[in-house]
Amino acid sequence: MLVVQDDAVTIEPAGELWGKEIPETFDAMRARYGKKSEVGVSAIGPAGERGARIASVMNDRYHAFGRQGFGAIYGSKNLKAIVVGGTGEVPIADPKRFRALCDAVTKEYKTDLGFFMRFFVFMAQTRTFLGWLYRLATRLGMKVEIPAPAMRQMWSDRGTTAAVALSVENGDAPIKNWKGVASRDFPLATKGWKLDGPQVDKILTKKLSCGDCPAPCKGIVAIKKRGLRDVRRPDYETIVGFGANLLNEDLELVTACHDACNRHGLDAVSSSATLAWVCEAMERGILTAKDLDGVEMTWGNGEAALALTIAMGTGEGSGAWLRHGVKRAAEHVGKGSEEFAVHVHGQEPAYHDPRFTSLMGVTYTTDPTPGRHTAGSASWQETFGAKFPLPGAVSPKEVSVAWHGTEGKGVAQAHFSNAHQIMNGLGLCMFTSLTGQLPWVELVNALTGWSIDDKELLACGERIQDLRHAFNVREGIKPADLVGSPRMFGEGDGLLDAGPNKGIVVPIARLRRDYRETMGWNQETGKLARSRAERLGMAELLDGWLDA
Repeated sequence: MLVVQDDAVTIEPAGELWGKEIPETFDAMRARYGKKSEVGVSAIGPAGERGARIASVMNDRYHAFGRQGFGAIYGSKNLKAIVVGGTGEVPIADPKRFRALCDAVTKEYKTDLGFFMRFFVFMAQTRTFLGWLYRLATRLGMKVEIPAPAMRQMWSDRGTTAAVALSVENGDAPIKNWKGVASRDFPLATKGWKLDGPQVDKILTKKLSCGDCPAPCKGIVAIKKRGLRDVRRPDYETIVGFGANLLNEDLELVTACHDACNRHGLDAVSSSATLAWVCEAMERGILTAKDLDGVEMTWGNGEAALALTIAMGTGEGSGAWLRHGVKRAAEHVGKGSEEFAVHVHGQEPAYHDPRFTSLMGVTYTTDPTPGRHTAGSASWQETFGAKFPLPGAVSPKEVSVAWHGTEGKGVAQAHFSNAHQIMNGLGLCMFTSLTGQLPWVELVNALTGWSIDDKELLACGERIQDLRHAFNVREGIKPADLVGSPRMFGEGDGLLDAGPNKGIVVPIARLRRDYRETMGWNQETGKLARSRAERLGMAELLDGWLDA
């Protein structure tokens, strides 16, 4: 274990913690090093210890750093956990101004939370008899812009669970391993509603937030008959992944699968995506229950999903080859199963369909960390009309696009992805893009004593994005390596014959090209243009990895 306490940095033996699941690990760490207010803890479970390539890192027990297999990196270094604590103060250039800005944001959020907004949210929640309308809105490209106060209330009440049934029905959520149609395979009126926010509320025991956020969008749940207590609430990605994606309408089993991922330290997106591939392989006769230790992993079988999730976590039986994700599982099985293994360079994409929002497809296949929906995208502008967080940096026309088509999307994607790196660098929340923007520049200036403006801050984000991308260039990863499975873009058997995404073929080649051109990245090598690097003050840093 790596332990950082004030100025002291030590490496201590994990001892009896090896082999323990996440809850037991964190209980032991708290007893040894202090409570949550005193130290922060990041740890892996059995999956990371055993080198599962889809292993996650769990932070402060309930929060998963899930994508890209960082749990396996911890495990490869024999690192069970990182503990950080300190008694010092963070220096602030203008404490009074900084506190005033924070207080104003908190007051604004808390003022908006109340009876009126709850009533508004209640009236706007997904209705089983309106499935036709949700599908029609997608077909027509109608952006539904919900007022920020209502979004704050909705996020505080339910977080991302508020959007599950709607997203399944309107085509945002891919189902049945990206070849299904919700209105036919998982209808809102008979199945989809069983996984929506109001049903999740019934198992909620308390709310949970990141730090002192005034909008606690997470939660803790319990299911007595399954022996589940003090379990992090499943949210959108997990509910879609282990639910609609597998045609499983049993919320209790979805929650059990989610808990198994968190206990063992597994990425829930990659785990559930791998199981969807297993279902299709079973359906095609490529796999049988005999190959899966007797487990009948068929569509809708939640108990089977739970059994294989646990197997992936422990690495036992078929879990030994499933735990590395869909790409390597398909390579292990062969027999043509690679054709329906949905991934981008080995990373399973999140549950937001490029056939619904094309710019999410650009993020999946051009960001240095492929397949992630939280990497920075203009997709929320494309579909919800989300505002740009640094309005003084660019022309409004450059950050506003139509839902369908390609015009201006490369430029908008570049601006939003660069701004996203600023947000990450500042440790702020991406959901404020929907719940109301935060005063980024004012916060930075009050904290540091600088006097930068929107344009300068956005340039910082571009530098960060270019540095991230340059890492991949150095490692030999080229743009052509991050193409994504055809099914994701409506190609081949991904061309749907029904539903809101019927007949949609995403012009992904054009969109990717436009984005890279805007960023100044060479279309073949990915190298940043030297002229752009010089303008950003990065030419010396990236020397040897620049395009002439």
